[in-house]
Amino acid sequence: MMMRKYTCTFLLLCCFQFIVFAQQYSCNYGKKSSGNIDFASPADIDKMNEYDVHFYKLDVDVERNSVYIKGNVEIHARAVKNLSAFIFQLHDTLTIDSVFINGNKFSFSRLKGIVSINITPTIAINSNIIAKIYYGGFCPQTKNSANGNGFSNSDSLQVTWSLSESFVAYEWWPCKQVLNDKADSAEIWITTDSANKAGSNGLLMNTTILPNAKKRYEWKTHYPIDYYLISVAVAKYQEYNIYAYPDGLSQPVLIQNYIYDTSVISILNLTPSFINVFSKLYGIYPFWKEKYGHCMAPINGGMEHQTMTTIGPKSAITFEVVSHELAHQWFGDYVTCGSWADIWLNEGFASYSQYVANEQLNTGYAAFLMASTMLGAKNAWGTVYVHDTLNTATLFNGPNTYMKGSVIIHMLRYEINNDSIFFLGLRNYLQAHKFSTALGTDFQSIMEQTSGKKLDSFFNQWYRGLGYPVFGVKWNQINNKLYVVFNQSTTNTATWLFKTSLDISLVDISGDSIITRVWIDSLQKVFTFDVSGKTISSIRIDTKGWVLHDVSAIVKDPLVNAINEATNDNKNVIVYPNPTNTILNISNAIGAYIEVFDISGKKLITKNIIDTNSTIDLNEIQSGFYFIRIHKNGAISNLKFVKE
Repeated sequence: MMMRKYTCTFLLLCCFQFIVFAQQYSCNYGKKSSGNIDFASPADIDKMNEYDVHFYKLDVDVERNSVYIKGNVEIHARAVKNLSAFIFQLHDTLTIDSVFINGNKFSFSRLKGIVSINITPTIAINSNIIAKIYYGGFCPQTKNSANGNGFSNSDSLQVTWSLSESFVAYEWWPCKQVLNDKADSAEIWITTDSANKAGSNGLLMNTTILPNAKKRYEWKTHYPIDYYLISVAVAKYQEYNIYAYPDGLSQPVLIQNYIYDTSVISILNLTPSFINVFSKLYGIYPFWKEKYGHCMAPINGGMEHQTMTTIGPKSAITFEVVSHELAHQWFGDYVTCGSWADIWLNEGFASYSQYVANEQLNTGYAAFLMASTMLGAKNAWGTVYVHDTLNTATLFNGPNTYMKGSVIIHMLRYEINNDSIFFLGLRNYLQAHKFSTALGTDFQSIMEQTSGKKLDSFFNQWYRGLGYPVFGVKWNQINNKLYVVFNQSTTNTATWLFKTSLDISLVDISGDSIITRVWIDSLQKVFTFDVSGKTISSIRIDTKGWVLHDVSAIVKDPLVNAINEATNDNKNVIVYPNPTNTILNISNAIGAYIEVFDISGKKLITKNIIDTNSTIDLNEIQSGFYFIRIHKNGAISNLKFVKE
């Protein structure tokens, strides 16, 4: 179990940041591409989208000490167009023996991982299709999936398991790797040596004794399931079952664990408490009619296979990992990201659920966990929205997808400022897209509807934008008035202004604090507070850690006074056009002193504005991003423009 001692010191926070990251975000963080994935082309995907999958049946032979697999897979589907070709995906190291469409044997062609069957006569639109593929071979060892391969085994522990996220289900079974085409249900039959147990999705409907000391484990899930969430795991497992009793259910939820090391039991015993917490906040565990559970495999963390997470040994799992993988059953399995570009909807929510679980069950550690997450999120180097969805290292980047994804949800909770409404919004989102897929825009829309707030600025700056704000604060008390000036810069010029609420703590010489929430919507913002009877000794901001930011300085400055309040609002100043080429027009800035800076902070142009309408000649500067600083009557405003 990871250390949970809470400390406020920044030094210790930094020292443990990597340790906490490695333990709490190990779920899928190993998804690094070191092999070659045969990605389906847009044309291939268009052809696969000519049919809609309704049911998968896998009937495969798997042993605990080999990556050899053989058997057959049925794909039941409906034609959404007149179908002249049926296309699916299977890695070319696996041999196809034969393919049948609606009982008729067809020839096929292969181009790497794409298998094509020309169908004559054409299958009419809305007709049912049953494709049955007989195949076998040694699964490739490409290390294209989380913590290993699509299909792996450990000789020393004698465990064989699958792990298909994001693009490698095809490395062990024939399938359609398209996120927004969930099968309505699935069966997974696993034939193995009678000494083994085989775990998978849904309910174990039957265990059939076969000749030659074999058994067939027949699993079935009646719930919709995405291709990468189908799994198998085979070993000499012991079965360890416990139950959860969430409010609102008339029957317990089975937690069915297949383990080969009983030392993990103490950690797995946390699962019922997590189910109860998440069921209360997110809605009843979505797959309660079947089960939840775990299959052990030697991976570093876990993978959220629907209803039966694959999870590592005791050295690799913690309170955070177990809660993270369980939370995926809501965020990732029940509602799956509709595009890999929005993988944060899976991983960000599961990561934030670690904080929620600690907040409810282990409150002393929750603040430390979020502070560590904030530190990690500052290392994000791209947007949370993933532009290069074919790069698995980018998809599963820890600071971006996991940490900043988690922080975005935390900040949205703060911005909504009402936990009842916030968690209602999460439940509404899950209900609206249950057993289906959703995008970041869908989540934004539901949260706007539920909260009654427009959230465009929030999502533009945090989800689509880069960097975070850095605040410099000056303050001064004059009699009963306290003047506080916020100046904002950012860590990335692509997002030049962050609009956010922020808590300010006004600390009296007695040590008492007045906490007030302010709204910052400009690069410089002045606030005036009535502090009658108080002598303010210091100011602190965001002491509870709600907003991703840095502070450059907080200083008492005797020059800060009422004139700042009176003249701060230069909102009538207009700078146009933006973008521009050679001339920048400035209106309503008479009496101002203008400075133009490049993104490195180098001052390039200065000018005194003596007319209501004035211009700045930009012929001598290169194309790029620039800042214009407007000084007027002791106040400062900052704007940004682009020269093309």
